[in-house]
Amino acid sequence: MKSKQMKRNETNRVQRPRGRPKTVADAEQRDTVIQVAGELFLKRGYGRTMMSEVAAQAGMSLSTIYRLFPSKTDLFAALVCQHRRSMLALPGDYDAYSLVDALMMIFQIEIDHEADQERHALMSMFIAESQRRPELAPILFEQGPLQAHGLLAEWLEHQANLKRVRFSDSSVLSRMLMDIVFGAAALKDDKVPNWPGNSDRANYLRACFTIVTEGLKPRNLRIS
Repeated sequence: MKSKQMKRNETNRVQRPRGRPKTVADAEQRDTVIQVAGELFLKRGYGRTMMSEVAAQAGMSLSTIYRLFPSKTDLFAALVCQHRRSMLALPGDYDAYSLVDALMMIFQIEIDHEADQERHALMSMFIAESQRRPELAPILFEQGPLQAHGLLAEWLEHQANLKRVRFSDSSVLSRMLMDIVFGAAALKDDKVPNWPGNSDRANYLRACFTIVTEGLKPRNLRIS
């Protein structure tokens, strides 16, 4: 018969995980690096920020940073992608809300002032850096507006399938809504975006969405 100590030793051998456990999941580490990179890019600029500085600020090794983001442009792209989600909350389930309320939430119009200032600062930085470094401009466009248009078009098509709206072209409609929110010529200034609505932005955009969604509602054809 085996002693109690022998049984405990066998149990420990079975329960002990093999290999070196990851103390922090990659997704969590990526989020930390992106957050730190955003702060450093805002403070020092993209060009003057070194990956070693990002690693030091994030409390990680440089090899870990490069495993998560093979280049600084990859890190820039990830930051743009994360920022896009702060501008357009899609994918997401908004079927329980009115079309106007859904659009207000999707475009995150009524967020707090601090969060709005942060996303405004990041957008200004993206614009300035892409003007200084042409290689960043395609990344900004592809991870920002291009992806946003596609996601919004998919949501609009879903609403059409639910018979909540009717339109002829989801791509055109998504661009029209983006123009309403961000301006047909959003880069009116060389350094900062100038969004429509100014200080009364929430009420202005709610009124715009109301007008647009009224026109999108399906209407039964009347037989004369």
